Amino acid sequence: MRFVPLLVALLLCSSAALPGEHPAPIRALIANGVTIRGEMQAPKGFRGYIGKYQGDPIPIYLLPDGEHVVVGTLYDTRADDLTEAPFQAATKPGLDPALWDQLAKARWIAEGSTRSTRIVYVFTDTECPFCHRFWLASRPYLRADKVQVRDIIVAVIAPASFGRGAAVLAAPDPSAAWKSNELAFGHSPVKPLVRVDARTRAAIASNKQLLDLFNAHGTPVIVYRDRFGHVRMTQGTPDDLTMQAIFGN
Repeated sequence: MRFVPLLVALLLCSSAALPGEHPAPIRALIANGVTIRGEMQAPKGFRGYIGKYQGDPIPIYLLPDGEHVVVGTLYDTRADDLTEAPFQAATKPGLDPALWDQLAKARWIAEGSTRSTRIVYVFTDTECPFCHRFWLASRPYLRADKVQVRDIIVAVIAPASFGRGAAVLAAPDPSAAWKSNELAFGHSPVKPLVRVDARTRAAIASNKQLLDLFNAHGTPVIVYRDRFGHVRMTQGTPDDLTMQAIFGN
């Protein structure tokens, strides 16, 4: 990732007398020409910001001591880039809010808190191993009772996707059927339907049409609102930082 080398000289600027609600090191950057456009996900203990300097967006991290900042890319002990994905996610435009309203009208299966105002939509397929990984990874967040995940069943992965997805939706308790499928993924007790009623068939078709609006290929496709209320989408099994962005932790 590229950033403006000149900013390295700004990192030790004193800002004790500067006004504003930002921490002192961030105010120092602002005083030296940096514009703060928002925040981004950061590793535990750090606080990530999206800055802009001479027209270029830059990643900024407030260190755990609250007294220093660094500008640029963070790497972990495996030399994995911890900045690129959160930076790109935070700087790309949000999706059309009207799409969020369409998701609310879809036929979905709710998991988690019924009282939560934080909602996460997931386009998922009963035969999708990556969807299953996300389902497993989401369990701790759901146990915290602070979010509701709404699973939107589509049939795009395998021949069994349509029949098993229909069986889940047409079950007397779709939530229980979906949980059974995931708990025994690969050996699901939910048997694909041979005959699918018109209402269930229409729901799966409608869900696929809705998925197509996101120009996504494959599943899972996860749609959520970030901390600023912007509608965001991610595809595939999210990494830890993206999970934090999705679930607001």
